[in-house]
Amino acid sequence: MDSITQSLLGAVVAQAGFRRTLGRQAMVAGALLGAVPDLDVVAGFFGPYANWVHHRGITHSIFFGPVVGPFFGWAIWRFHRWRASRRGEPDRPDPPEVLRAWIWLAVLVLFTHPIIDLFTSYGTQLLAPFSRHRFAIDALPIIDPVYSLALIAALVIGTVAKRRPGAAVGSAAAALLFIYAYSLMGWAINESVRTTAREELRRAGQPFGEVLAYPQMFQPWFRRVVAETPESVMVGYRSVFGDRPIEWETYPLQADPLIDRVAATPEAAIFTWFAMGKVFWQVSESPDGAVVEAVDYRYGMWGGDALGFWGIRTQVDRDGHLLGPPVKFQRERSASGSLLRQYWREIWG
Repeated sequence: MDSITQSLLGAVVAQAGFRRTLGRQAMVAGALLGAVPDLDVVAGFFGPYANWVHHRGITHSIFFGPVVGPFFGWAIWRFHRWRASRRGEPDRPDPPEVLRAWIWLAVLVLFTHPIIDLFTSYGTQLLAPFSRHRFAIDALPIIDPVYSLALIAALVIGTVAKRRPGAAVGSAAAALLFIYAYSLMGWAINESVRTTAREELRRAGQPFGEVLAYPQMFQPWFRRVVAETPESVMVGYRSVFGDRPIEWETYPLQADPLIDRVAATPEAAIFTWFAMGKVFWQVSESPDGAVVEAVDYRYGMWGGDALGFWGIRTQVDRDGHLLGPPVKFQRERSASGSLLRQYWREIWG
């Protein structure tokens, strides 16, 4: 999920589990800790492909929270002890449960961050550093207002209920239960759309391999469907609120020696790993020879680039020699008011 939602989630986890012991300061700490794993985006300053390699890597491992969390918890506890001394408060030892609470708060917030990211399509290295495998459940978009608003509502109650920790804890627990059910709902929707797509392809007599479905922006009910066939990649859209057959757009696969040359580069290997193998290659002529492109077809958008809007491209001369290593590209995406209105009509079938 986006970093703002991750901070909201961290604050709500802290509110649900540690408000009674640590007070409202637990919510602030939870919000800050919730954003810590996403600090790995600074890797993007170290090379054009570094962000693909390192984002959602070691800081998004299920081992990160249990290993690093105790240090963060201890550091926060020490910080609050230092602040108390600066205010001139008596130097009295905290009860043992206070330090334990800070440690468990840090561990849980850092642990829930990658678990929530798992429900998006980007891919999360849950077993790093022991495995580079990217796990993804295509349940939710990276930004979902309903998900975020549920967390905000719990935090508002927790902030207003200064002297009613029970209300704060109850609202946070309810929000966590809601987003748990909401995430499972998104997962179920995805599997239902995939099943529907497979049935439609069988009835049409269309041979196919894997059929995938991906959430579109801001909501879980409208899905982009991708069907891999022996000769093409097919893309369509399906809303759970409508019963119209999927209208497929077909992208024929290309076989070209130039594709093989570019695919053998280290940059293409990184991209293929990052895209979890969901790569579509195409060759087009250019004044100097040809352009070879690979797009990540997990990410396309209704009303825009249906096949994918980011990838790598390489210039090749007329003799078939690469004129440089592959470079990243991203296509501009339209966000006009009329397009958004039509998008919402598509969602509701």
